[in-house]
Amino acid sequence: MSETSINLVKDKLLSIAASGIYVNFQPDVLQNTYNEITLFLSVNAESIDTIELFNLYELQFYISLMTNHDVEAKTCLDRLVDQFGSEKSQRVKLLQSIYFEAIGDDEAAMKMLGQNADELKLSRRLVTFSRKPDNNEDYIASLNYYLDLQPSDAITWAELANEYKKIGHYEKAIHCLQEILLQEPSAYNVFYKVGLFYYYKFLQEFSNKTLDKKDRQLEAISILNNAKNNFLRSIEICDSYSSSWLGIYLIAKSDFNQTLSNKLADNKQVKTYLKENLKLEVISKQNVIKLNELNGEEEFTKFLNKYT
Repeated sequence: MSETSINLVKDKLLSIAASGIYVNFQPDVLQNTYNEITLFLSVNAESIDTIELFNLYELQFYISLMTNHDVEAKTCLDRLVDQFGSEKSQRVKLLQSIYFEAIGDDEAAMKMLGQNADELKLSRRLVTFSRKPDNNEDYIASLNYYLDLQPSDAITWAELANEYKKIGHYEKAIHCLQEILLQEPSAYNVFYKVGLFYYYKFLQEFSNKTLDKKDRQLEAISILNNAKNNFLRSIEICDSYSSSWLGIYLIAKSDFNQTLSNKLADNKQVKTYLKENLKLEVISKQNVIKLNELNGEEEFTKFLNKYT
């Protein structure tokens, strides 16, 4: 292999390592990447810059685990420990904990992380061990503790939002997502989730029995407007995002509209709300049909039945 070819392969593998795109690889692509990096390092390891070599060994380690090559992953990990040590390296300790977890030795993984729990990456790994299927209170507390240390971790905010959603704490879940939007203001999928959680909050808090009083009806409008505005912001950024169009349609077509029409038809705020919904119902339905390639009312009805 010529020097140019070697550099091309190396740059490609380093790009894969830096982007983390390998986590989304199909099994056949993942296996091909495993074969390629294994062969490449077996021939060229001694001629590669130290930092690049660490990154490639790290990639080889992850891909070995993902392709069920546990022995090769351990060999790769041992090389990293021998060459770079583990006492002062967060990254090596992190890899060691991941390996122990992969082979089912959670106790060893926690012991490895616990040696220096103040280091952020290791603290984040420790958080995962507080997750329990039947009780997420400890996990939520651990996520909040970690976010006090590292408030810019968008992935952990998203995870915390999901945990709050599981127990019906939609206001807290929405707050978590809004923290993400402060960092990623063009994240249309996050705006969609904010809208969805407001919609869930409406379904949770209001029913026909709780909507007899005017103040409760106006409060429900406020929540649905928040949901609708976030769906609209999502499609303002990405107008082909079908899920947000569907959310708008469900609000515009809600039975709650009839309740408002019957009880507060003369209220100016209600009139504006209902008028806007009439317009959005038509537009959102057209886009749901178009983006999901539905053929006629029957297919549209079947599609809606999956979500209602």
